[in-house]
Amino acid sequence: SNSMINTRSIIRLSILALLFTASGVFSQVDKNGGSIYSLFGLGDLSYSSGNRTDAMGIMGIALYGDYTNSNNPAAWTRIPTTIFTTKFNLENIKSTDGLNTSKRTYGNFEGFDLSIPLNKGNGWIFNLGVNNYSVVNYDAYFDGTVDGESYRQTYSGNGGLYKFNLGFSYIIFKQFSFGAQFNYAFGNINKSVAIDFSNTSLFDTKNVSSNTISGFYFNTGLIYHGFGKLFRNKKLDNLTLGAFVTTPTEFNSDLNGRFNRSVSSTDSVSISEGKLKMPIAFGVGIANTFNNKLVVAADVYYQKWDDFKYYGTHPVEIKNSLKIGAGIEYTASKKIEDPFLSRISYRFGGSYIQDYLKLNGESINAVSIGAGVSLPIGSYNSLDLYAKYFMRGKDSNGLIKDDIFRFGASVKIGELWFLRPSDEF
Repeated sequence: SNSMINTRSIIRLSILALLFTASGVFSQVDKNGGSIYSLFGLGDLSYSSGNRTDAMGIMGIALYGDYTNSNNPAAWTRIPTTIFTTKFNLENIKSTDGLNTSKRTYGNFEGFDLSIPLNKGNGWIFNLGVNNYSVVNYDAYFDGTVDGESYRQTYSGNGGLYKFNLGFSYIIFKQFSFGAQFNYAFGNINKSVAIDFSNTSLFDTKNVSSNTISGFYFNTGLIYHGFGKLFRNKKLDNLTLGAFVTTPTEFNSDLNGRFNRSVSSTDSVSISEGKLKMPIAFGVGIANTFNNKLVVAADVYYQKWDDFKYYGTHPVEIKNSLKIGAGIEYTASKKIEDPFLSRISYRFGGSYIQDYLKLNGESINAVSIGAGVSLPIGSYNSLDLYAKYFMRGKDSNGLIKDDIFRFGASVKIGELWFLRPSDEF
């Protein structure tokens, strides 16, 4: 359905956010329809590190394997072959304020990664990719009257940020994996406000602006995998403890607007240029593998959004964020000669998120539960699928409740490229 939520509570939220960030584009304002919460800040933030970790409800901060983790580069050191991964998702979202309901379905390209082992024995892995950072995607309206004339006021937004990432990993002191990653965030956040009168003799208005944002930041991570030797217990050989940090930085912002000056004329104007002060973020995680079949992992991620400033001002609706996740993965066999069904990986997990938004005096929180499979195609290729359910917000106190069903797909293509002879781990 392409219906939009018809509720004044949403518009009160919209007006608040538009005081801090104006943005938009003419050609797409009638084609959006994600969560209204993406109106605030930089939009809906991505916590995804990869399809594998998405299915498990975690960020994979301490999780090794033959996958690319786009957040903690220290997790790359056991990638056995050159792998190329690309990710997609399809979302169905139902939003309600308790009286009115909106439903939408739309798809997203989430990004890609290329990881190349230069020296497996030393965990020397090179990686580059482009991944989603945030998404802005909403439509909302309300109908009213003024001086006996009826009108519809529409708020729309689209866009978001991507990040280009370039990094490497390396094993140090035989028991630590170290990784560093350079990131360049870029994109446009677009928003629009329109008033359309039923009386065609009255002048309709549309104000649109686009915020072009870009900036550099760094991730660095560390994973310890020496518990077996430390405690002289082989049962702890697969136990890992990981951590990573994202540096605080400043993004550049260039805000431009377009507005109707008359029935036949539209003006364009450069509103301002400024800085976005981005806060530090860090996470810790733990993982273990039992009998070479069952993986259990959990992690916690925190970002200090209280330090965020938009053009020198901290938006009142932005606060610190927290994500907690835990999940499992079961693979009966990893031997290529074994039957296909026994080589399928099954994943399950859940998460709790305290979002970086506080509206009407309440924190916007979310819970999720998900499951997925990895279907092997040969030795190093796979098709990874998952389904996840999110519940965010509430339908009281002037807020919105989102029920989100997300279906994700990832294609991983692996080859034995660029490998030098080396010792085992």
